[in-house]
Amino acid sequence: MKIFVFALLFLLFPITTVFAQVTDTQSTLGVKLTNTAPFIYKDDEGYTVVIGEVENTKSFPVNNVRVWVGFFSGQAAGPAGETPLETVTGTSLLEVIPAKGKSPFIVKSETPDPEIAEVTINILGFNSATQKQQLLEVKPGALVIGETITLDAQITNTGANPAENIRAHLIGYDAFSPPRIVGIQTVTLDEIASKKTGKVSFDAVMDNRASSFKVIAESDGLQSKMTNVDEVSLESPTRLITINDVEVLGSDGERISKIKIGQTVDISSQLSIFASSDTPEQDYVYYVQVRQFGEKPQVEFLGFTEGKFDSTDPQTATVSWTPQSEGGFFIETYVWDLDAVALAAPSKTISVILVTP
Repeated sequence: MKIFVFALLFLLFPITTVFAQVTDTQSTLGVKLTNTAPFIYKDDEGYTVVIGEVENTKSFPVNNVRVWVGFFSGQAAGPAGETPLETVTGTSLLEVIPAKGKSPFIVKSETPDPEIAEVTINILGFNSATQKQQLLEVKPGALVIGETITLDAQITNTGANPAENIRAHLIGYDAFSPPRIVGIQTVTLDEIASKKTGKVSFDAVMDNRASSFKVIAESDGLQSKMTNVDEVSLESPTRLITINDVEVLGSDGERISKIKIGQTVDISSQLSIFASSDTPEQDYVYYVQVRQFGEKPQVEFLGFTEGKFDSTDPQTATVSWTPQSEGGFFIETYVWDLDAVALAAPSKTISVILVTP
């Protein structure tokens, strides 16, 4: 059994003040966390909230997935023998997780204890389950990001019987890989008759890191597939930064696509700002993420630099990277403000680079 401690994302994003230790039990259970650094935060009332996602690696559906969370006061959590301040056992958001499927989970501390500083997460077990037919079809409309996140969606019951006690979930993910779930809102419908369509509306306060969204619905006997929300817009933006011309530059300033291990390169982008005034002032953080090609691309590098717009003149943002591994890599860039609010859509231009020995 392996213990992993991950703190990088929490250091980058200071809103999250709780650290996590995750127990990997995939080899014995077959249900695992999709991200070993799940989103953990304290809510407005001081409760510690853990949001994550579990994956069913089995070839059959499962239910009653038990997620154990221990809340600790310091760095001597779990493995060092410290007694937790409290423990909570939760379950997956979906009642039944399909074979090879995924489900979010939310676990919240029982008390708003300010001493909670570290969290240990463990998957305790599951039961085999009867498959729910995926006869619910979800069609999301346009999602609008403003002070809240709003979305209207249609749910059609294509089955022969009524769908009862329907739960529809709007799930928000951050921009990094693997993505973390950073917000969930659930709305309910009593019933949708056979071959009929019902409507649901979401109006959620969700963490500002949310940059992509999915919707899934489940009734007592049916499910939908996880559906992407493809149309996302900002409500009345006064500033909007665009990312252009992502380039990998060698020491001579020339664009390159092939380097050697240990050779430092600059990853640069041209940034432009749209503003409602001629003299905008906007601080920003330019992030560069390098991932290796593969079925499940791993993050090789994550770097950032800070800047500020005080006019509408374009700027060049640059982050240096020294590769330590060989292979093919692709590069993604993001621009957020100092509070981790996205100021730009992720770069559409993705640079590819080959690293050789």
